[in-house]
Order: sequence, then C-alpha cells, then structure tokens
Amino acid sequence: MPKWQGKKSGGTHTTLIEAAVPLIKEAEKLSEVTKIALGFIKSTPGQRGTKRVKFQRTASGLLMTVRGNTSVQAIRIYTASPDIVQQSLEKVRM
Repeated sequence: MPKWQGKKSGGTHTTLIEAAVPLIKEAEKLSEVTKIALGFIKSTPGQRGTKRVKFQRTASGLLMTVRGNTSVQAIRIYTASPDIVQQSLEKVRM
C-alpha cells in the first residue's frame, strides 16, 4: 500500500489502499478541496470485492468510502463545494 503525504494532507495516517490512489490524486488537483484526511484501513480477508466508491455528505464536505479488492478505507474530503468535487471524482477510473 502506497504512502501519501500531499500538500492538502491532514491527519496522521499516510497509507492509502491502491483503489484510492487515483481518487486522491484527482482530489488534490481540485481547487475546491482544502484538506484530505485519510482514515483507517479495514481488511476484508476472504472476501474479494470489486473496486467502488461511495460518497456521503458531511458538514465539512464529503466522506468517501473506497473499496478495493481486499480492503476498505474512509477518506474525508474537506470542501465548501461538495457537489463539484463529487462530480469530478465520480469521473475517475479506479
């Protein structure tokens, strides 16, 4: 799993699951995003899943739950324009 410490990084976690890498790279480019905070990684042993992402609105922006083949990670995207950010991130191929 790759480490990430970008200019919009917030928090102490720096490890990303592979499925989240393209989403984080795109989010970092967006001027609407002020901070990205990586959450804990939950392993899903014995359950091979498909890569997907789910967005939830929060008071501070978006909570993005990214599912890889064998793990899940929650990532907080801080923004005042959650609609614009979500639309941009939904276009990213995982």
